[in-house]
Amino acid sequence: MQRNTLILIIALVIVAACGLVVTSFFLGPGSASITSVTTDKDLYHSHEVMMITVSLSSQGSMGNATLRLLGLQDEDGHFQLNKDLPVTLSMGPNTLVYEHELPHCSSCSGLLAGTYTIDASLIHNGIVVSNMTRSFQLEQ
Repeated sequence: MQRNTLILIIALVIVAACGLVVTSFFLGPGSASITSVTTDKDLYHSHEVMMITVSLSSQGSMGNATLRLLGLQDEDGHFQLNKDLPVTLSMGPNTLVYEHELPHCSSCSGLLAGTYTIDASLIHNGIVVSNMTRSFQLEQ
């Protein structure tokens, strides 16, 4: 009787372990997405510090991830904001804040007054899994 109970318990543990392996294989690792990209203001001037806040939601822990911030493209096509930030996300909401000092706004620097965009991309294992943009105004 005890031997049959022991065999039954071992069989149940093996079936449960196989179920976890199969579930994780089909569902893959936890996924995440950017839920918002905000700045502390809508209008900036030369040399001000911009606070960029990126909110993310993760369905599980996620390591080996990068938050890429790309923006402020000048007349020559160069990005004045080009930053890769390594991130480790925990399950649930995550918030990342980055401070960026804005360059001089003039025709000499290639940045004229106008509307500029920040593109925030979440990259996991080299693949973009989510992105979102935010626009703002830059004046002298």
